[in-house]
Amino acid sequence: MNRRQMLALAVAAAAVPVLSACAGDTRRQKQAAAPVKSGVQTLDPNRPGNDSWPFAEAEQLNNALTWPKTNVPDPASKVVLTVAQTADVLAEVRNVQFDFFFNKRHPNIEIKRETTATVDDFLTKYMAQAAGGTLPDVLYNHYSWTQNFISNGIIDPLDSYIAKTPDFGMKDLPESGLAYFKRDGKLYGLPTDMAPKLLFFNKTLFDKAGIAYPDKDWDFDKLIEVAKKMTSGSGVEKIFGLSPSPTISPDLSTVFLMAFGARFLSGDESQVLIDQPEGVAAMSRWLDLLTKDKVTPSLADQQLLQKVEPFKTGHAAMHINGAWLMTELAKQKAFQWGATHIPKGPKGRFSPAVGSALVMASSSKNKDAAWIYMHEYLSASGYQFRRISSPARQSAWLPNAEALGIPKETAELVKEILADYATSDGVLHLAATKKVVDMAKPIWERAMIGKVDAKTALQEIAGKVTPLLAQNKIA
Repeated sequence: MNRRQMLALAVAAAAVPVLSACAGDTRRQKQAAAPVKSGVQTLDPNRPGNDSWPFAEAEQLNNALTWPKTNVPDPASKVVLTVAQTADVLAEVRNVQFDFFFNKRHPNIEIKRETTATVDDFLTKYMAQAAGGTLPDVLYNHYSWTQNFISNGIIDPLDSYIAKTPDFGMKDLPESGLAYFKRDGKLYGLPTDMAPKLLFFNKTLFDKAGIAYPDKDWDFDKLIEVAKKMTSGSGVEKIFGLSPSPTISPDLSTVFLMAFGARFLSGDESQVLIDQPEGVAAMSRWLDLLTKDKVTPSLADQQLLQKVEPFKTGHAAMHINGAWLMTELAKQKAFQWGATHIPKGPKGRFSPAVGSALVMASSSKNKDAAWIYMHEYLSASGYQFRRISSPARQSAWLPNAEALGIPKETAELVKEILADYATSDGVLHLAATKKVVDMAKPIWERAMIGKVDAKTALQEIAGKVTPLLAQNKIA
């Protein structure tokens, strides 16, 4: 690996977005709990399972599913396929069960699993391996890494394998969320999950206030009007009309700016635009909701509520978050909830489509076996077996929603958004992403606590972020 590639990899290692602020981050934080550490139940290799995922249940489900075929032949002799992922304890049990049954279907493919506790640790570990010329055969990729991996020849395109798989079903994968994994017309990653953001609302609070629920006809003016009406109380008893307070994040443009004709960065992530008049106007409006109207939670409010998202505890009437939140909401009994479209603005309606992926290492000696594994793991049956709450394959949404207790109409809503206006446009995913967010966020937080006005903060952000964007040109 030459010096330029080493430099690019170093940049990639710094490219993980601040996960608490990113479109897909709540989900990824949950999955970042440490897997298989001391004190975690050891799985029986002959009958892997635990109380949450009993082996007998997994076996029954596996046998009930139709597993897809490919024209790529199984290896003629035994191979060991290394698969590297991040997963929490529960997800890891299901992954081990998948591998167990996969090996039953493909006895010449033995799976060696490498599971890393956090996304940050994962990238650090495998960038070091890549610099040494070796990687696992199949590995997880955050959407913000893939373009760096492609630039440095770390991963292979998958198009030739897809062509050898007649029933692969590309149309089952929303085009809106694939751009992170494409380069020059080739596809390098297949999404492990994919979801847009929605407007969630607390039906219990709306019923109490006698206000009609949000719907597709709402625009942001209506959202702000109702959010002000729904705000009441103080201290730990306060009900916020809307949560969270918009702040600097990789998907800031897609959720809160593009509807008003504004952007954080240009589409190619080479220029700061948030300090332009459209950006200042949009961010000033969101800031007023926080500092003047007290409609959204401040940093102090979040600390008062013990850093728990107010909507989850019944302290917010409306909440913008990813569809992955539905699994958590379906389990809670404190209030009735619903979900609808992100409101529209003068320039349209936008929602980020985000998801991570599996990729195939260029250094792999077992690429056919890697494809067979990826194909089954990311098939509709694979998603259904693993009970993914936000499956990339649209055919898996309804079966998984039913299994997880998510209302059918909400699952249908997600599919509609992904097919209609969800997009990767505006979601930061190039090399400088983490540094950009880390630089800009504390500046904007000074505006959130009233130390500077919006225009001053945004001008400072532009001045300090602009030099960082040269890193996005590494290729």
